[in-house]
Amino acid sequence: MLCLPAAYQKSGLIPTTAVIIFVSILSALCCLHMSNTISKVPNNQNFGSDIGYSECFRHFGGPKSYNHTQLLFFCCVTCLNISSIVDTAEVVDTFLGHWIPTGSVAINFQWTDKHLLVHRVNWDYSNCSEIMLSSGECVPFFDEEGILFTMGYGITMLAFLPMALMDLKENAFIQVIGFVVLLLTSLGFVVLFLSQGIDPSNISLWGTEWGSLFGVVLFNFALVIAIPVWLYEKESYVNVPAVVHSSSLLSTIFYISIGILGAITIPHASQNMLESLMSGALGTSMQLCASIFAFFIIGLGCPLFSILARMNLTDGNRFLSRGTANWLAVYLPFFSSWIFYRGDAIYQLLSWGGILFTSLIAFILPLLLSLRSLDMASGEGNVDVYKVFNVTSKKSQKIAIRIILVLAIASTILAFIGNLTFITSSILPRE
Repeated sequence: MLCLPAAYQKSGLIPTTAVIIFVSILSALCCLHMSNTISKVPNNQNFGSDIGYSECFRHFGGPKSYNHTQLLFFCCVTCLNISSIVDTAEVVDTFLGHWIPTGSVAINFQWTDKHLLVHRVNWDYSNCSEIMLSSGECVPFFDEEGILFTMGYGITMLAFLPMALMDLKENAFIQVIGFVVLLLTSLGFVVLFLSQGIDPSNISLWGTEWGSLFGVVLFNFALVIAIPVWLYEKESYVNVPAVVHSSSLLSTIFYISIGILGAITIPHASQNMLESLMSGALGTSMQLCASIFAFFIIGLGCPLFSILARMNLTDGNRFLSRGTANWLAVYLPFFSSWIFYRGDAIYQLLSWGGILFTSLIAFILPLLLSLRSLDMASGEGNVDVYKVFNVTSKKSQKIAIRIILVLAIASTILAFIGNLTFITSSILPRE
């Protein structure tokens, strides 16, 4: 969400808003098609059976599809999880560096002349200039070499690893707390942005750079990865299209509101505006609001990713045992993510992996599966994907799905090109 003010300033009011709305609709359609396909599994019209993401592919695509999607789903969620753990650790270290007199502490591991050197390092905001603070470039331990195990990472692991070992229903109350925090902090951002003063000249209608726009927006809508688990856990009376559409609408409103308000109140919004807000450059209230937002919203995503990965791996104990799945989905990301804290090359690889796997898992594969289910399923699903549109015949459904699939593939390609352009422009020297 906090990358969007910079996107609005670069890409303009109309293109950015249009892309957010378009991707929101695309994501909702993918979710509904996935839900409808799951309802076509025999004896699962009311989602009473535990049909995970990969299990649905096994039913309509066979064992190979099951194994392949298990791997893709695990890689997708693990890439997102590791990135979120590292981001949350940096948030905690940033908070400690500003509010604790001694700053944050880390153990630094370096290999020099075949010897392992281990020493303690400290970091606080005195290491950053005013320009770095305002631009969002003041990140914890930015000038350190080697591998770091930071205090922020330790706190993150202690806070969120036990939640990752819970079941989804046990974790639901914590996710509700996270949702309430999201509402309150988003409202706080709106109020604080308005208090900064509005300058419409900070944003244009059409913008000047659009290359990275899809890359910024597309992967904020990855709701599909939670749909199979949610369908099984939800109460029978819950209306699937209503929940999917309302969730997508609420997310879209948040994205547009925060994006526009941030763009018109901050003269030069940084690509990672969270760092700018947490640095205190925009006031203490904004700093606290951003810190709370980051810790709860990003942090509570970590146990949820682990739970989703574990549930797909166990899949009714047909694939892996719960113990083995816990080692892969919970302990592996939480115990290994600290290695990537300052590893920019590996972190970029994880980011690209997240883009690749998320595009397949959240957008392309659900539509391909929906197409296949039209030929293989004996009956119709019970999820109304198109509502008022008269798309009932098998032929018209295939045409509609193929159109959506083309749009999903095109959006993914644009996102890849945009991210590649952004990375290339960041690496090439400037004159």
